[in-house]
Amino acid sequence: MKPRVQSRRGGFTLIELLVVIAIIGILAGMLLPAIAGVQKKARQKQVTVAIQNLAAAIQAYQTKYSRLPSSQQTRAAVTDAQPDFIYGTQQDGAQVQASKQNTVYSTVTNPSGNAWQVSNAEIMAILLHESRTLNGQVINKNNELNPQQESFLSVRTEAGNRPDRVSDNDGVYRDAYGFPFIVIMDLDYDGKVRNPFFGVAGEREYINAAVAVISLGPDGKIDPKLPPSGQPAKGTVNADNVYSWK
Repeated sequence: MKPRVQSRRGGFTLIELLVVIAIIGILAGMLLPAIAGVQKKARQKQVTVAIQNLAAAIQAYQTKYSRLPSSQQTRAAVTDAQPDFIYGTQQDGAQVQASKQNTVYSTVTNPSGNAWQVSNAEIMAILLHESRTLNGQVINKNNELNPQQESFLSVRTEAGNRPDRVSDNDGVYRDAYGFPFIVIMDLDYDGKVRNPFFGVAGEREYINAAVAVISLGPDGKIDPKLPPSGQPAKGTVNADNVYSWK
């Protein structure tokens, strides 16, 4: 009579399952930071491309119409002391809302002292041949600022304040982090705009471009008194910002 050989039952024991779960947890702990790093770089690249496209669209408009996309009210807001206009974070007498509600982020305004403060919504209305009421004024009424009704930028317009979209609510173009792009425009047409970081060591006074675009980064913060980028900006609110001229 042959001895009976007992075969092991299929499946895992509780201890084996716990070991497998522990290994998976360790691997996940090792992979998650790497995945987060990849996602961070991908979003930064997305913002960089959007900035380049926005600047190129403004330049294309200038080439076509021999002027920059700005309203009469904005042109009237520049002065000899402040000949370049900053499309910042203020509009209709309030801070533009970020994509995530109740998010507090840096206030950026045009420094001329004029009461006219407007966001990039004005630029987008002109570039996308739309009419929009901002600060009580109709911008690009009857396409007077884009008479050929050409779309200079390919970007999605949707209701709400979603990131990487132009809002159908307030007209603002927000970056992939959910904050409005800051645009500095050369409205005295001298081929340059004043560097917002001038005065910081190593920063020249002017940027040799008709337009400069800034993303406030994932934290939505900017400080013109600190280095704008690179190693000197490490650990500051400017470290994650993206600039068209950097």
